[in-house]
Amino acid sequence: MRAPLPITIAFVLLFVGCSPASKGPLSFQVPAGWKVEHQTPGGLHFYSVTAGTADQGLLMFSQWPPPSRPEEIPALVQKLADGFLDQAKQSSELKLTSHEYRIEQFTGSQCQGSFAVFQTSSGGTNVLQTMFMMSVDGKVWNGQFTGASNTWEQAIMVLKSITKDG
Repeated sequence: MRAPLPITIAFVLLFVGCSPASKGPLSFQVPAGWKVEHQTPGGLHFYSVTAGTADQGLLMFSQWPPPSRPEEIPALVQKLADGFLDQAKQSSELKLTSHEYRIEQFTGSQCQGSFAVFQTSSGGTNVLQTMFMMSVDGKVWNGQFTGASNTWEQAIMVLKSITKDG
């Protein structure tokens, strides 16, 4: 029996040419050439994952400080997305290619979450802007990604690979 192409691609991205990152309370797989930074400003864990160069893609996520439960994530992402859309409409610097966005779910072995995707334009180049929230071991995290759509596909694989360290 042959594996469907998306599963094969996911396997290749996740296990071939990826390296494990274990810093702070989370571990995850990153594609070869991606750089991971972990900081704890104000005692909150913050991750910055750069795809080659920041122009290719930047994935950032941190602990969500307000008390929240994992089941609240879809509604919280909806609120974040609506707020982003309102700000983008008023901004002269940020150009949305459409005022429509979509919200989707993702699930990994130890994390699950929701994300909103916006298409933006910067200097004539289409750029994907996503915001997401996820639950890892019952704790809520939030973040964003800015970059090319094909790099987002790799970034979502990073998110799906997140596990609690220890």
